[in-house]
Amino acid sequence: MSDDKKEKKSALADFARRPGPDGDDDDPPSPVWPDPDPEGRERRERRWFRREKAAKERRHLPDLAELILGMTFFGNDLPADVQTWAERVYALIPEDDRDDHQALREHLIILTVSASLDDLTDASEAFRRAGKLKRINASEAAMRLDYYRACVGDRHTPWRIAGEAISRAHDRKTPQDQALDYAVAAVGWLLHAGRYEPLSADRLARQPSRPRSSFRADATDLGLDLLERILNERKRRLYRRVEAYFKRLYEPDRVGMSSPPDTGEAGAGDLKPGDPGAIVFRAVGNVETSQRVAREFSRLLNKRLRLARRPDLTTVSKALADEFPHAAEIISAILSELVPLDIVRLRPILLVGEPGAGKTRFAERLCDALSLPHETYSCGGVADAALGGTARRWMSAEPSLPVSLIRRLRHASPGIILDEIEKVGTGRHNGNALDALLPMLEPLSAAHWHDPYIQSPVDLSHVVWIATANELRSLPGPLRDRFRVFRFPEPGPEHLVPLAERLMAEIIVECGLDRRWAIPLDGEELAALQAAWPGGSVRVLRRLVERLLMARDRWKAEEEVQ
Repeated sequence: MSDDKKEKKSALADFARRPGPDGDDDDPPSPVWPDPDPEGRERRERRWFRREKAAKERRHLPDLAELILGMTFFGNDLPADVQTWAERVYALIPEDDRDDHQALREHLIILTVSASLDDLTDASEAFRRAGKLKRINASEAAMRLDYYRACVGDRHTPWRIAGEAISRAHDRKTPQDQALDYAVAAVGWLLHAGRYEPLSADRLARQPSRPRSSFRADATDLGLDLLERILNERKRRLYRRVEAYFKRLYEPDRVGMSSPPDTGEAGAGDLKPGDPGAIVFRAVGNVETSQRVAREFSRLLNKRLRLARRPDLTTVSKALADEFPHAAEIISAILSELVPLDIVRLRPILLVGEPGAGKTRFAERLCDALSLPHETYSCGGVADAALGGTARRWMSAEPSLPVSLIRRLRHASPGIILDEIEKVGTGRHNGNALDALLPMLEPLSAAHWHDPYIQSPVDLSHVVWIATANELRSLPGPLRDRFRVFRFPEPGPEHLVPLAERLMAEIIVECGLDRRWAIPLDGEELAALQAAWPGGSVRVLRRLVERLLMARDRWKAEEEVQ
């Protein structure tokens, strides 16, 4: 597929624009409109079934859209639907002396006791003459009455119902699943109106009696039958084009889809020929079960994704030591692993220390200094194995955390910070996050890790894993063996000055000010901090610095008043 970023189109639209395999160009493809709310399909279905059940039980009066889409009448009875609707609309008609309003009230009173075709016709025409009403849409009320008329056998109104349905189907704001149902209704009412033959009074008297809802059932059956034939043929033609497209472009095998080998040209992630990179995704397994997954990863298959170059380690070490003077030994030990390498590639790291020592912040600053795009994943309360992905057969299917991050960032070596990993739930009813992590942390298995969403091996060997924990006792032995464990020290009183200055600069920036405006702490302020903070949690020190700055501002304000 093309990597041109100027024109973004769906894969299906791209397939449809391609000529057929045998020169079958006499079938111009129709446009594929994006679904405004694809995630809402399941929510709309649940809402539909809930409302339909309520309508049957006389707890919900369907609106016009729901009636056109085929929802049952109120109490499964058309006269009851008409009566209930008329009673509710009557309260919305202004009680004044205008002739049109008085006529509407009279017609609605009649509908509460009679739902004959003549009564419905008179009421619909009254709403069309009434013009604009403040509390009800008069045109929609007239259309609802037309729908009632069509359902009881009127031969003029099916055309109007078909026009309303096709207008709603053509509206780009209508979700595609509802647009199909509107199209079914439109085609059905059109066919029903087109085959209607007016009967004389004698012939009509000889016709067998029909339920009032049978006209609507006929329209629905006719529409479904015709559209099913049309869509089946369209599906066969589109399938042939898709099959030919993949055969020319990807040469698929029996169970999966692969992409042509990378040629070294700039492409995924703006990777240039000289930049370090690695192929993470080589195939999408079992394409037949989900074309959507194949389209999601089609641009990344067999594409070299960027790897982070090793930066100047002296600069990185100095920047980290200035911000974390109490972690100088850990900084040196971690960066020493990068000395013989040209890229950033670290074994999994586990930082263990007291709460507030700065472990998570250090992990984030380490990724920033090494130019690694990263994400912090809070493990507290995680009680399933969603971190390892969800199988494609489930409605909530999604790729694993590293695969999702690589796809979003288009980077082969993102950093993943597992914050407070010891707080992961120990239950295994829906899997366990720590069990899912084990193969991702082992270099050999990570290079060929099978993602359940892609259903194919992916290369996660370049992902940088950094975990933090307050203690090690709750972590299983196999997990500890896969990490380089570092005891993250708490800062002592000797680190007060650099830490306090950094925290003060951060607080000033968070207040929307320039850090250059920060006035250095004087001797009295430092002495006060030393007396209140003997070392330990950086969070406690930050709160003390915040109070000190507030006291400084209050003292300046009082001085200006005096």
